[in-house]
Amino acid sequence: MKCPYCGSEGVEAVKSWDMPKMGYRVTHYRCKNCGGLFNHYVGRGKEFVLRVGPRRKT
Repeated sequence: MKCPYCGSEGVEAVKSWDMPKMGYRVTHYRCKNCGGLFNHYVGRGKEFVLRVGPRRKT
């Protein structure tokens, strides 16, 4: 998994949950490099990433 903010592969999974009505498995990630927060959705034959928080200013 790559960070959508900086492209780093140094990300850590913070938590994950199911969305049974929508048919998705969601994993919330934090980038160790820039601090960006994003969700990774998998299910229903699709896979996509949504940015959910601003990255830390350095």
